[in-house]
Amino acid sequence: MTLTRNAFLAACAAVAASGGARRADAQTLIPIQVGYLPGISALPLLTGVYLGMFAAEGLAIDAEPATDTAKLFRKLDDGIVDVAHTPIDSAIAYDVGVGPHAVQSRDFVAILGIDDGQFRLVARRGIKQIAQLRGKTLAVDAPGSGLAFVLRGMLAVEDIAEDEYRLVGIGDAQQRASALTAGKVDATLLTPPYDLSVRARGCPTLARATDLLGGYQGIAAIVRRAWIENNASAALRYKHAYREALAHAASDRAGSIPLLVGALHVSPAVAAASYDAAMRHSDGFCNDGRLDIDGIRTVLRLRARYAPPGGGDDPAPYIESAISAPQSA
Repeated sequence: MTLTRNAFLAACAAVAASGGARRADAQTLIPIQVGYLPGISALPLLTGVYLGMFAAEGLAIDAEPATDTAKLFRKLDDGIVDVAHTPIDSAIAYDVGVGPHAVQSRDFVAILGIDDGQFRLVARRGIKQIAQLRGKTLAVDAPGSGLAFVLRGMLAVEDIAEDEYRLVGIGDAQQRASALTAGKVDATLLTPPYDLSVRARGCPTLARATDLLGGYQGIAAIVRRAWIENNASAALRYKHAYREALAHAASDRAGSIPLLVGALHVSPAVAAASYDAAMRHSDGFCNDGRLDIDGIRTVLRLRARYAPPGGGDDPAPYIESAISAPQSA
């Protein structure tokens, strides 16, 4: 059930009365287990953890990376993870009962927008145009994933039919990047810093997903409605801290780069280029944590096209509107 207006107002009042719990004693911190996918999209979360934005809101965040989205959702479903920074397409898949694993409850909803996916179509050395991908082998994490739908949608825009290429499932971004540089596949979708790492080895970027598909909601902060019903105040504090951390990361390039180096195990040059790619372009992080409603509609259109019946055409069932940040029209 969606959080009621009265419950929402009560939670707001609690946060206001506590001053956001900014002076909370360490023993009073509310523990929240967060799972996230490694990459540039984790920067605001890590910033909030390391610089204390979450602690200032009275939250004790235990953030753990996860390379397997299916395992992350299983932990979310089991209550091991409270908040998952993961593709909203995956949440939709589980909500409509077509996720890769059975779950106990189909009540996953988004409370924050993280990014637009930040997908870059990269190819092996020698391929300079998308048209050259006809007859080639393209890597995705799994053929039935949102990543695969994005790639198929991009190729369709370029009038490349589905029988003109071959999709193979390889795994996470690092595995796909390695397969590309080893010449095992001809192209794939990658996000920073992985696209930048392969570019340094001669693999060109052919296009960004948003160049061809328009707005897209990629990573979002996903929770269970059952968790929100018992943790409305904590969810609001999480949202506030995340937005503060995002604003800080966007204004502190010098401080963000060492954090990315340590968290993502990349060189300072790659960390700097990843930061610039995400923060200095019109695509990248969602502004102020807002969910992109039109971007969610794009997710739903792709799912309806490539995994019918999809998830409908209305974003509302997949959003906790009482908690989520103000959304774009």
